[in-house]
Amino acid sequence: MKSKDTNSTKVLLARRIKQLRKSRGYTQEELAELIDRDTKHISKLEIAGSYPSIETLDRIASALNVTLKDIFDFDGTQDKEFITEELEKIISSSNEKDLRLVYKLYKCVAD
Repeated sequence: MKSKDTNSTKVLLARRIKQLRKSRGYTQEELAELIDRDTKHISKLEIAGSYPSIETLDRIASALNVTLKDIFDFDGTQDKEFITEELEKIISSSNEKDLRLVYKLYKCVAD
């Protein structure tokens, strides 16, 4: 099974929709109801399982009180939760030597 490119448009869009939904305090069920879609549809969008249609994107933007431009503002996807998840992936897949190097770099930057 191929791993998803974490910088692909589909993945960035999925991450952004999830981030905006959570920032507005909605569950997947609530957003699905607001845009007249099935919860499975929202779940699939948020895991980059499919691209949303323009109509669905418009409904999501309206429900979340954002513009379509905001949905495609992928710079906003690197919030604390995203950064934490990415660092956890790096840590779990690194050997001890690499971890020591990352730690030293962090200490240099943080001090």
